[in-house]
Amino acid sequence: MIRLIAAIDQKRGIAKAGRQPWHIPADEQYFKDQTRKFGARLLMGRKTFDVMKHPLPNRTNYVLSHDHRAESGIVGITDLDAFLQDLTEDIWIIGGVAVYEQTIARADFLYLTQIESDFGCDQFFPNYAEQFELVDQSPPQYENGLAYTYAIYHRRALVTSN
Repeated sequence: MIRLIAAIDQKRGIAKAGRQPWHIPADEQYFKDQTRKFGARLLMGRKTFDVMKHPLPNRTNYVLSHDHRAESGIVGITDLDAFLQDLTEDIWIIGGVAVYEQTIARADFLYLTQIESDFGCDQFFPNYAEQFELVDQSPPQYENGLAYTYAIYHRRALVTSN
């Protein structure tokens, strides 16, 4: 299974000037809890890894980059298609934009924290409305003056007509 996980604002924004423009500790814990499930394997782009500055503990960290630098605690990936084609285990896609865009067509689930605010982001999660359907959503959550929900989407079944 391929699962994408992200926090998004009302316009699907995920970052502004390379950083997430909100601080929601409960969502950080949700991210940690979710990404430790289903095998605890993460795939991220080099820029996302550079922002984090270190591998996320208790998870296997795969970093997609054209210029692989050997670093402790990460597994470098240079060919995304080959990596996903050979994948036999569940994986979480944790960003950034380019990695989301390259993997959403293969995703089975989206785990989205949907924040009811507009942060003027300059980086956006791909449009998913036509490919995915909502299967679970939390009641509204509130923290640091922000309202948000946790939502899980599943890929829509393809309908074929004869």
